[in-house]
Amino acid sequence: MRIGYIINSFPCTSETFVVNDIRGLEALGHEVAAIALAGADPTTLGNPNYQIKGKTIRVKGLGTPVLRKVQKLTARQRLMKRHGATFEHLYNDKPELVPDDLWIDRLTWDAALEQIDRENFDFLYVHFAMRQLLLGYHASRLLQVPLGITLQAHDIFVNPLSKWFPHTLGQCAFIVTVSHYNREAILRMAPNLDASRVQVLANGIDVDGFRPLYHEPHEPFRFAATGRLVEIKGFHVLVEAAGLLAGQGRRDFVVRIVGDGPLRDALERRISELGIADVFQLLGRKDATFLKEWLPQQDCFALPCVIARDGNRDGMPLALREGMACGLPALSTQLIGLHETVAPGTGLLVKPDDPAALAEGMRRMIDMTPLEHRTVAQAARQKAETEFSLRYEVRMLEQWMQDELRDRRVVEEGVAGIRG
Repeated sequence: MRIGYIINSFPCTSETFVVNDIRGLEALGHEVAAIALAGADPTTLGNPNYQIKGKTIRVKGLGTPVLRKVQKLTARQRLMKRHGATFEHLYNDKPELVPDDLWIDRLTWDAALEQIDRENFDFLYVHFAMRQLLLGYHASRLLQVPLGITLQAHDIFVNPLSKWFPHTLGQCAFIVTVSHYNREAILRMAPNLDASRVQVLANGIDVDGFRPLYHEPHEPFRFAATGRLVEIKGFHVLVEAAGLLAGQGRRDFVVRIVGDGPLRDALERRISELGIADVFQLLGRKDATFLKEWLPQQDCFALPCVIARDGNRDGMPLALREGMACGLPALSTQLIGLHETVAPGTGLLVKPDDPAALAEGMRRMIDMTPLEHRTVAQAARQKAETEFSLRYEVRMLEQWMQDELRDRRVVEEGVAGIRG
């Protein structure tokens, strides 16, 4: 298949799952092009961890007003000429139930539609139901190319474009999200959807690329965390929990976070105020090569997710699954959806946004015997191997795409037979 994978920025250091998806589909023999609304994250340039075999198409028609107008007008004329009455009807005749503002939005994407049309894709796939879904929706409807999508969490719960889900998601042949909790939310927001088309599938990770190093816990005990320094990750709670443990006279641990973000200065100030700089370190941004070597040498992966004040939350954090793939016991919170990642025996889930509860979870991790630690570490790795595999994820995506294409061929052949 020729697949157009539509995203916002590509590549992006915080969205390695997108690169994983594309590479996984390429490994199955498919030709995949990334269709990006924005540019590349500068930190990914030249880094082989973020490179794909296929090309990256930068969407046109979103630049300066004059250039944008010219690009869209000429693209629309060429599309009309190429596809004739069918395209003209779909473009000019508004379906009765489509909201006016969604209908007008099609005018934004003329140049991008022509870029997509030139590629003769068999399937379009979107990651995140944000602005890129609008392009996917219009391209699928106007160019008659089947569409699929993966939704994570913020694009469900704090998305102003969710008002159009009955239409934009309704255009999709299938819809994927990362937890059953998310699936139920999507079906409430778009009750017109056929529930059988809304699938639960975790973002896959290259499990074989993470090598566990089963070992006795270190002294001091090593807590590791990775992710953007933003509210939903709960790192501010982790700082407070470490402060509580240190205040109880326990300094037999160290917490290290890999990542950067808008809360870094606030976290550093609080670490200093609590006097725990010797046991709590912010390592900044690192690449995937560093993480694959560093994570297996830690003792526990901690990601105390919270629901942010604006309602944003993590669905099924990729970082948590990567930590488990490295054979690290997991320490997270009891937010709905996370229990689908951290099953009993693979780690601990504590009350969210509760430093005392998190400190108790940390204490329990530190006080595990070597045998208890190894048992949990092996269970975490086993769950990663059986449920988080990239190979399994892309096989399922491939199957759903092929099923849709087969069904379309059956319909087309039936119509041709009637006409004949």
